[in-house]
Amino acid sequence: MRIGFNTWSLATVPYTTFIPGLAEIGYTAIAISVVPGYTIGGQYVANACDLATLSSDDRRRMRALLDERQLVLASIVGNQSLLLDDPEASAAALSRLRAAVDLCVELVSATGPMPTMNTGIAGASGELERKQPVVLERLGQLTEYARHRGVVVCIEPHVGGAIDTLERAEWVVQASDSPHCRLDFDVSHFEVQAVPFSETVPRLVPLAGAVEIKDQRSLPLDSGADWLVPGNGSGEATGPDGRPLRYQFLLGGEGDFDLAGYLRLVAGCGFTGPIAFEASVQCQARPGYDGMTEASRTFRWMADGWRAAGVSSM
Repeated sequence: MRIGFNTWSLATVPYTTFIPGLAEIGYTAIAISVVPGYTIGGQYVANACDLATLSSDDRRRMRALLDERQLVLASIVGNQSLLLDDPEASAAALSRLRAAVDLCVELVSATGPMPTMNTGIAGASGELERKQPVVLERLGQLTEYARHRGVVVCIEPHVGGAIDTLERAEWVVQASDSPHCRLDFDVSHFEVQAVPFSETVPRLVPLAGAVEIKDQRSLPLDSGADWLVPGNGSGEATGPDGRPLRYQFLLGGEGDFDLAGYLRLVAGCGFTGPIAFEASVQCQARPGYDGMTEASRTFRWMADGWRAAGVSSM
């Protein structure tokens, strides 16, 4: 299981910096976010690696930089909503996701593997049941296109989103009924809902084509706020018992995530692919956040976790 990094964490850093920089730190896999931009601390921030800004020369150079450093491209992160009501907006979102699928093919190494194309479906909790036919129609179009291109689409469950529970995550893969639709399994979105990885990993890792992690902490809403990391964003969720929770997605080593225990369980489920760390926009809202500095610190936390778990990082 290679130690990877998701450039969602590096909103303003160009690929000419993050590809050599992450390899120098020690990462051997990468997930590259090509979304237009992010809302960080209430402000819109354009993505330095926006798909629409990548010329043919950029794409050739990216492939060369990856190959020179033997950095495995695990995923292209395309994130677009599949629940938009406006027909033109929905068509534009699907077009952009198809372009992200095409980028997977453009950037694949001669020795593989083919990167997955990762996206959420957006929406709100409870919306999936009302829009299941829409989800299946749009996801069906996308996965059929991906099938022709030899790419797997991975859907990310997200706290507060339309796919936010174990059951909804299982449904979207099973209902799509295609080997080109899998999960992008980021365990943090369940951890902050007080659903432990001992429950999520055995059920969702077998359905996953891509795997990501964060660090995080989640406590009952009525427990006060003294534990919150200053400057870091936060959110609210609901636990399985209906109790309101407050949570923060955090940088590696700042939360209470048992990384070694998680890795042992994931390995026990037979997963051998890369696992990429993602610094949430909650973390990036901190004053003075430096993505490459945090990537270096996070790598040390991850490497320690891999060693403690006794699993291979290659």
